[in-house]
Amino acid sequence: MILENGLISRLTSQQAYIINFARNRIILDASGTLFWPTYDLLVFSDLHFEKGSFLSQFANPIPRLDTQKTLNNMQNILALYQPSCVICLGDSFHDGNAISRMDLRNIEVLNSMVNSVLNWQWVLGNHDPEIPKEIAGLSSVNLTVNNLLLVHEPEEKIKKAQDYESIEAQIVGHFHPKMRTKKVGHMMSGKCFVVGNEVLLMPAFGQYTGGLSIDHEVIKNTVGKTSLKYFLYGQKIFNIE
Repeated sequence: MILENGLISRLTSQQAYIINFARNRIILDASGTLFWPTYDLLVFSDLHFEKGSFLSQFANPIPRLDTQKTLNNMQNILALYQPSCVICLGDSFHDGNAISRMDLRNIEVLNSMVNSVLNWQWVLGNHDPEIPKEIAGLSSVNLTVNNLLLVHEPEEKIKKAQDYESIEAQIVGHFHPKMRTKKVGHMMSGKCFVVGNEVLLMPAFGQYTGGLSIDHEVIKNTVGKTSLKYFLYGQKIFNIE
């Protein structure tokens, strides 16, 4: 678990922000990750490994360095929080053939990282309906922790499903939320967390991932249109009222 002084430092320097979500105390980090202290649990979402090499197949001149950079960023935040459990919230691999294009050194780094954590869980997404057999860790369609469902795309019938009787809210990937706003006289834009009463949308962590505006009807219909909070991040994380 993260050293207490390290967490205090991130909170006081606005690199992390504590929220209460469905009666759970959760930390949103300026790295674009979520940390749940009660369960020593760190969440990444939408890594999209090998998106660069996928696009390069279609004559896109984008550099094929995204996987390495994403892995480096993951290592940094893992070293900071030192979690006993990691959940990757879907679309970790950009497509079904991503592993065949992935540099062997990056595969080794990824597996070493997975094996360094006591419990590493891959939630399946629409881009990666299965995790390559070459990659360590466990995979599932969704995960339940306490009263929260962690899933790539939101479960619409959750309140009616007998299996989900204890679930009160969801932590969701998939949408890559981003926003643009004015704060303290300056225009700010970037990826963000979106927090509603029953749904928390994670930002995309991958290096080449774009985003969907928080003003888009898809996001509004998913999270609801009232009691919303937005947390824009970069060097710091800001609660946008």
